Amino acid sequence: MNYKYIGDDNFEDFASGRVFYHKPGMPNFPVRLAGEIFGRCLSYTDKKQITLYDPCCGSSYMLAVLGLLNIKTIKKIVASDISEDAIEVSKGNLALLTEDGLRIREKQIQQMMEEYQKPSHYEALESVHKFIDLVKSRDHNINIDTFVADILAPDVLKNKSFKADIVITDVPYGNLANWSDQDTDASNRLLDNLVPILSEDSVVAVITDKSQKCSNEKYKRLEKFKVGKRQISILRLHTFTQENE
Repeated sequence: MNYKYIGDDNFEDFASGRVFYHKPGMPNFPVRLAGEIFGRCLSYTDKKQITLYDPCCGSSYMLAVLGLLNIKTIKKIVASDISEDAIEVSKGNLALLTEDGLRIREKQIQQMMEEYQKPSHYEALESVHKFIDLVKSRDHNINIDTFVADILAPDVLKNKSFKADIVITDVPYGNLANWSDQDTDASNRLLDNLVPILSEDSVVAVITDKSQKCSNEKYKRLEKFKVGKRQISILRLHTFTQENE
């Protein structure tokens, strides 16, 4: 695949478990691919300040990475997941988008350095300091909202007040995560349930494996591409595309 929006940089500072919190059984996501998907979604909107939502956030590793990579573009991050344990880890990772959260992590790593004196802890401390400098360079705080929700439940987002400019979600598949009910129509129901929190010009990126279909009559596909085992569909509501044709 041709990467158009993010270079082949060294992303070792963003490695899961280095600074970001990680819990066994919660899948990670490639940093460069996450940045590319966000860049492609951003190219379909004229908005300069973005509210980003992930309804299957897991540990929010991908959201936290995107928050740091796009520190001047993202104004709000909303994260939800069916798992209460996942949301607890998510809160810790999204706190790393603030200086206070990073200072707490700095102290944790310093304590591990004193106790174990591993080279990896010194490297992690350097990464924390880079993130602190990065967070201090922005001119606004990123608002964070996390909640427990089953995105496949009827009307799950009906009473939510936020509007997402971009939705990016890596839906359950593979050995580490699966849809709770093994529903073959799960991605379609996810798209149905997202409608209440979308504006007409919102952009939705759904990441599946190659065996899952991602289509819904309410949406028009903007692009689709594959990277390894992953299939990425970028969509927008038909109401916007019809009015702007």
